[in-house]
Amino acid sequence: MRAVSPVAPPLRRLATMALRSRAVNDAVRRIAALRGRSLALVYHRVVPDGSAPRAVVPSLSEALFRRQVEALGELGEIVPLAEFAGEHDRQRQVRFALTFDDDYDTHAERVLPVLGGLGVQATFFLSGRSLHGLGPYWFEVLESLIHEHGVACMAGRLGVSAGTPTELAIACERDPRRQHLLERAAEQPAGHLRRDQIQELAAATMTVGFHTLHHRALTALDQDAQGQALTEGRQELATAAGQPVHLFAYPHGSSDRRVASRVQEAGYTGAWTGLPNAMRPGDDQFLLGRWEPGPLEIDDFLVKVAVRLHRRLPGAGA
Repeated sequence: MRAVSPVAPPLRRLATMALRSRAVNDAVRRIAALRGRSLALVYHRVVPDGSAPRAVVPSLSEALFRRQVEALGELGEIVPLAEFAGEHDRQRQVRFALTFDDDYDTHAERVLPVLGGLGVQATFFLSGRSLHGLGPYWFEVLESLIHEHGVACMAGRLGVSAGTPTELAIACERDPRRQHLLERAAEQPAGHLRRDQIQELAAATMTVGFHTLHHRALTALDQDAQGQALTEGRQELATAAGQPVHLFAYPHGSSDRRVASRVQEAGYTGAWTGLPNAMRPGDDQFLLGRWEPGPLEIDDFLVKVAVRLHRRLPGAGA
C-alpha cells in the first residue's frame, strides 16, 4: 500500500523540487534504482512549529516532519514495521517504516494527526510509564536542568567531565546511579502518554512496541536485570493498547548478540538497535537498524536517505 498519493508522478515532483541541487537529483535517481532494501526511521519528539530547540532529546517541527514523510511516500512505500521482520522481496521497490521512541504525549497530539492525514501507519516503542505512576525519564530531567543551569554546572553536580549536552548525556547513559539521581531530582510533571492516548494510537491502527519501563541500556545490566527489563511493564502496556506487544527497541539503541538472544527468548519477533543501517536479506531479526534524521531540511534529508540505503555500518555485536 502506498502511504501517500501525490498529485503528480512522485519522482517527477522530487526532481522538479531538486533542480537547484545536483546532489539531490543524484540521490533521487539512486533511490529510484534500488530494489529489495528497507530503511526504518526513528523519531523522538515532534514539536509545534516555532518551538525553541532543546539540548538532549532529538526533536523536529511538525511541519518539517510532515515534509519528510511526504518525501518518503514519493520515493517508495511506507509500510508497517512488522513487514520488515517478514519475508524480504529483492525485487520490491525501496520500503520505509516510521517508528517513534519513548512516551512523549506529542506522539498523540502532534504525530498522530499528521500520520492520519497522510494515511500512514507507524510503530510507537513505548515504556508505559504513566501506567505505573512514574515521572520523567532521566534524560528529560537532565535536559530541563541543563536548560536552567547550563552544562558546566550540571557536569559539576554530577561529577562528570563534559563540555557539551551530548557528552553529559552519554556519561549519564553509562551510569545507572546518575540516572536514579536525576529521576529523583525531577520537579516538572512528565509530559507522557496517558492510557487513553495509548488507546488512541492503537485505535488508529498504529502498532505499539516495547522500549522497557525504566529505559536502562541492557548491555550494562546483568542477566537477571535484563530479564526483568524485558518483561516488567510489558503486559500492562499490551493491556492498555489492546494488542500484543511483539516488537522491541533497545533503550539507547544499545545491544549485542548476547542481549539479542535474551530478547528472542522473551518472545519478541523483532528488535531494533541504534545502528543507522538499512535492512537487507539475511539480517539478524533481533539486531536490525534504524536511522534518526532529526531536523534535516528536505534536500539534505533526501541525500542522507540515499546514503543510508547504500552504506552499512558493522552490525551490533559483530
